[in-house]
Amino acid sequence: MRFPCEFIASSFLPGLRIRIAHQLRDKGKSQNEISQLLGVKQPVVVSYLQKKIADTGNEKINHHLDALSISISNMLSSREEINIVMRTVCTKCKSLRVNGPICSIHKKTLPQLTTYKNCNICSGFDGLPSMEGRSEILRYLEESLINLKDIEDFYEWIPEIGSQLAACDENALDLDDVASFPGRIIKVKGTIMNVSSPEFGSSRTMSSLLLWIRKYQPSIKWIISIKNKSDLLKKLQKSNIPFDEIIDLDLKWEECLSELGKKKSVKEIKAILDKGSLGYEPIGYIFGISQTDLLSRINQIIF
Repeated sequence: MRFPCEFIASSFLPGLRIRIAHQLRDKGKSQNEISQLLGVKQPVVVSYLQKKIADTGNEKINHHLDALSISISNMLSSREEINIVMRTVCTKCKSLRVNGPICSIHKKTLPQLTTYKNCNICSGFDGLPSMEGRSEILRYLEESLINLKDIEDFYEWIPEIGSQLAACDENALDLDDVASFPGRIIKVKGTIMNVSSPEFGSSRTMSSLLLWIRKYQPSIKWIISIKNKSDLLKKLQKSNIPFDEIIDLDLKWEECLSELGKKKSVKEIKAILDKGSLGYEPIGYIFGISQTDLLSRINQIIF
């Protein structure tokens, strides 16, 4: 099985880098400057400059590489923002893959594809979250953190290992579809702070638990971990928030969730309380169908 990306990695991108290095040298750039602009070490630049302009074996691809290298070298020379440079390259790559010369190369490499009249491998897929949707989730996570900071004494509910806040949309299927804060949310001098900005695919445990509960309650899209303090159970009962208890989730992940999944209550619970074990802190996991729903539940618990 051969993928179109193999040609991109083996011929297209190396050919582009070599061309750009030559273009930058022709513009009077030193090897050190070229190294910095391309983000590679100087010996790599030396190897690029020692090579002739790479022939990919396809005249049309060579033509596109020649033109693209001129555009990119001009952008790099004028210190264009890197996201614009990358977008230019990626856009060209995609245009060549969608019914373009790279598409033809791929079909020659993998003859079975010729049987598909409407191959859409490179044109996109249905059901994937859009960039706009993902950006919105990240923005909501940032907003939620600000709101949590405004909740008086919330920092007292942060576990010693830190808290994790994660969210996804209705299309989430695997860990890479769930966003959270890498490095967790920690407490510092009477408040909370994040180590880094939220991103997708950064928390295996929280993402797995969120995807697991969504099998029984698809409307749930948010989760937060808090300290399972001695009065958390009573607060959940007082607020009429349905929950269930487990022991040793960290040590017996599959076993705990398998047993919990057999209960009728799994379709109603909005919290899971892990009592912890030797060396593992008791943690409470709170679920919400939205940002507002989760924050409202946290406020119910704390006050």
